[in-house]
Amino acid sequence: MQLRFVRLTRTAARGHTATALWYNLRKGPFRVKFPSFSLRQTLMLGVAAGILLPALFFAGFQVTSKLETEVTLRVEVPLKQYADVLSRGMAVAVWNLDRGVAIELVEAVMRNPDVVSVTVTDEFGEPFVKRGDASGDIDNQRQEEREITYNGARVGNLSVTMSTLQVQAEARDELMRFSGALLLQVALAFAFIWPLFSSRIVQPMLRLRESALRLARGDLSESVASPKNDEMGQLSNALDTMRIDLGALLGEREQKTLALQRELEERARTEQALRDSQAKFAAIFDASPVAMSVSTMGDEVQTLDVNSAWGRVFGMDRASVIGTNGKRVGIWKDLSVREKALDTLQKTGELSNFQAWMSRGLHGAEIYCELSGRVVWLEGQEVLIMAFDDITEQHRYDENILQLNATLEHRVQERTQELTDALGQLRAAQSELVRAEKMSALGSLVAGIAHELNTPIGNSLTVASTLQDHADNFAQSMSKGLTRSRLDEFVANTQQGAGILMRGLQHAAELVASFKQVAVDQTSLNRRNFELQHTVAEILLTLGPTIRKSPHKVTTDIPHDVELNSYPGPLGQVLTNLMNNALIHAFDDNGPPGTIQITARLDGDNRLELLVSDNGRGIPAAHLARVFDPFFTTRLGQGGSGLGLNIVYNLVTKTLGGTIDVSNLPDSGACFRIRMPLVAPMIAPDSAAG
Repeated sequence: MQLRFVRLTRTAARGHTATALWYNLRKGPFRVKFPSFSLRQTLMLGVAAGILLPALFFAGFQVTSKLETEVTLRVEVPLKQYADVLSRGMAVAVWNLDRGVAIELVEAVMRNPDVVSVTVTDEFGEPFVKRGDASGDIDNQRQEEREITYNGARVGNLSVTMSTLQVQAEARDELMRFSGALLLQVALAFAFIWPLFSSRIVQPMLRLRESALRLARGDLSESVASPKNDEMGQLSNALDTMRIDLGALLGEREQKTLALQRELEERARTEQALRDSQAKFAAIFDASPVAMSVSTMGDEVQTLDVNSAWGRVFGMDRASVIGTNGKRVGIWKDLSVREKALDTLQKTGELSNFQAWMSRGLHGAEIYCELSGRVVWLEGQEVLIMAFDDITEQHRYDENILQLNATLEHRVQERTQELTDALGQLRAAQSELVRAEKMSALGSLVAGIAHELNTPIGNSLTVASTLQDHADNFAQSMSKGLTRSRLDEFVANTQQGAGILMRGLQHAAELVASFKQVAVDQTSLNRRNFELQHTVAEILLTLGPTIRKSPHKVTTDIPHDVELNSYPGPLGQVLTNLMNNALIHAFDDNGPPGTIQITARLDGDNRLELLVSDNGRGIPAAHLARVFDPFFTTRLGQGGSGLGLNIVYNLVTKTLGGTIDVSNLPDSGACFRIRMPLVAPMIAPDSAAG
């Protein structure tokens, strides 16, 4: 009864009174150790410390500061003055070796009780005048040294030593006087505070203690209220309020006891319902189609129960599993995987979609399971609920899918390799077509030169055979007798034939020289100075047979003084391809004859503008942006390969260092405009060949 009342007293007194709190701390379960001093002693000690410590601190600080100031004013400043005065006054005395004057000066300084010693030495370090002894307390001494000079020459040294002991003694005396006054102040403060503290704090606290003890014993009849309105009165009134509240709490105790009995009855019914629920849970747990286990989580996992599905999956009965764990019964194929799963459970409290190979007992078949689990609190301990799902068939199916994906990736790689090889072959074919296009141009050149050489060489051959017949006839005539008329006729025929033969062979030689220059230019990257008009004429000469086969004509408008330092071979190939392109695409087969115009003019800044235009049908607007693309042609298989203009574009932009564009003329036809420098830039051979 008394213990229960004490607990109620502590509960009611919380937040009402400091006395009840003190009682709880002293008597309750959480004990606090207080110092052995009484409240009165503690307060007095605090007052004394509050007065003495700050006063002593500031007194010590003040005395220390004053001591430093006094040392500076009474010792250090006079010391420097004495040293300066004596060093100047001793100069004449030391120089004249007048010890009497020196002694009088030293004695005048020694009258100061703080001066310990004065020492004067000559220039050889021998003592001249010495008064006092500086071998005492060195820590409390200050010393100044000066050189004694006369007319700029050093004649001796001066050393003055002063002591700070007298200044320190005076500071200690002042500190003692201050301490005595402070103690007197503390005594007067205690004489005033002690009665006031005893009447206003100690006595009310003793009365409050007695009242608190009565309340602790259960005596609630006597009031503890106070008529005063100070802190102690408020504390007494709060304690009286607590007394009233305790009476009310005692009245409520019986009601709470009845409520507690009803709560116990309700708890009994709840426990019965819980047992029924546990029975239902056990039935559902055992009937679940999913393999499940319940284990404890501690230093070592221990199986509490498994359901029937677990026994069917792992081929073991329930009795042989309870009290063991998965490691001992051998259901884990790899124990490191088990440790990984347990580590995840300990860190996160749950396990989801964790897959692992397991076995049916120690030597059973392997199965692939998906594990899920959660750690819960049950009956005051951590319990692990695990579910095991046999997904062996699904795992094998997934492996087959992965294998098919890997095979598919291999097939894709093979197909990619085939496409890469095909692209390489296509690029090789493109290079071969470019070479064939170049060789075709060279073949046309050879055919044209052969056609041009046929006439002069045939004529020369005819004249040579005629001369041979005349020579045979002249030889026969000589055997019969030679007449003057016959000789004159033979000479005339010989001269005429020789003239015809020389003109034919000279024309053939010119054609061969032109062919040689054009062939060398188009099959090499020889850079040289050349006249544009002469080079274009040679190119048109080689294209003569091709032009004469068509009804069209070629005209030129090129100044005779245009000279270039460039690559005539690529330039000739550009003009050849442009004219062949015009002959193939610009004119209708059954249309009127057309004209191809080659025009050149200087465009300023040492640049040449070369125009190749025709009066044909022009280029469709949709094709203007693609004419320089490789393999683009509108007459594939009809004389066009799709590479001619692409070669032209590459030669102009890369080899000749210029630009090329195409446009349709206002009336009809197309115009290719080439702008290039008169002095071509230097290029690498492999760049030009490409």
